[in-house]
Amino acid sequence: MVRTGARTATAAALASIFTSAGLFGQEQECQFEPNSAAATASEAIQQLAEAATAADSLAIFMEAWEALEADLDSDNPVVALLGAQIQMGLGSFPDAVEFLDRYEATASPECLMHGDAQRYNGWVRLYNQGVTAYSASENEAALDAFMLANDFKPDLRTYSNAALLQSQMGDNAGAIETYQAALAADIPDADPEALQSTVRGLGDMLMMEDRGDEAVQTYSDYLAMYPDDVVIQIQYAGVLADRGQTEESGAIYATTLQRTDLSYQQWLEVGVGFYNAQNFEDAATAFGNARQGNPYNKEARENYVNASIQSGRPGPVVALADSLTQWYPYDALSHQLHFQALGRANMNERAMEVMGEEQQLPISVTFAQMAAAANGRYIVQVSFTNRTAAGTLQVTFEFLDAAGQVVTEQTHAFEADSGSFSFEIQSDVPLAGFRYGTIEG
Repeated sequence: MVRTGARTATAAALASIFTSAGLFGQEQECQFEPNSAAATASEAIQQLAEAATAADSLAIFMEAWEALEADLDSDNPVVALLGAQIQMGLGSFPDAVEFLDRYEATASPECLMHGDAQRYNGWVRLYNQGVTAYSASENEAALDAFMLANDFKPDLRTYSNAALLQSQMGDNAGAIETYQAALAADIPDADPEALQSTVRGLGDMLMMEDRGDEAVQTYSDYLAMYPDDVVIQIQYAGVLADRGQTEESGAIYATTLQRTDLSYQQWLEVGVGFYNAQNFEDAATAFGNARQGNPYNKEARENYVNASIQSGRPGPVVALADSLTQWYPYDALSHQLHFQALGRANMNERAMEVMGEEQQLPISVTFAQMAAAANGRYIVQVSFTNRTAAGTLQVTFEFLDAAGQVVTEQTHAFEADSGSFSFEIQSDVPLAGFRYGTIEG
């Protein structure tokens, strides 16, 4: 198995841009005609600053809505704008979308920014609702929230989260439609990584549904706009190879391996593409290039060992496989790779010793990863199976820089029967990798 990291729906740190000061007193370039119902509703909304509970806020929005209902059919755009704001406060997001559509149809161009602000506010709230529901395993509610969020503001994150949920729920056809809608939305200033992820997701779904022609067209259209995206090039080559177009795919592989401008993260992605196409020799070369870029990255080391074994070259990676068990002494994959490397290198007696040592461990770590976040933050996630441990345990992690020097360490306590733990660290120095020691308790 090639490690590619975990794809999860994670709450974005997005602050609400909505303020409770009402909608009057705008900048001079945007002026609304006076409306008594809207003025009364706006005065009610200003009381939100003093609301102590959610129930208080709900009562204020109800009061504002009752005031606005007196002139709800008015053509004055401020009525529609306030209607959207109030309906979001009441949790009626579909009605809020209708009010925003109405506002944008009647407001002057210089006032459209207020509608944009409300749309963004609605998107944030629904995105976070979706993440909360997903975390609680309420997949239907999460899907509804992500899909509705795109009615407020099309965004690749909510499209992709919705498509991933549909796939998890067995609706591949729905996932394909959602991915296609995301690309058809032609979102301005879309995040390049999110766009790449969307294209990959769509391509994968199309191949799963035996719609290879559409997958080829999807990748081809994307590469016409972004010809230097090496990750999609490898995905494209894999599809071509599956369809028997080996000459074309081979040319892409050969060109990619000659690149000298790729980061270690890109080489990891290239290696995964080769591996998934069962091109283990080139996968090992790509993962080797990733190791050259960062010798301390856990995934690069694991994947290089794995691809080398699969390509029939276990001997040169026996020592590296052994070092994995030293750096990650409870990792099931590290021991498995060490066992396989020894076995394939005809070192069977030592291989059996390694497997016996692993089976005696009190805990088996099934996943351990350090992921970079923003502003020098790193998140460590660990999942494990408890065999014989009990009570509160602790383990010390060491974090290394690009030169392999330990720049910080942290001891983390966890319960033996918890099954997982995570923590966050802060570093002024970019971190290249990590290792952990003996679990005590």
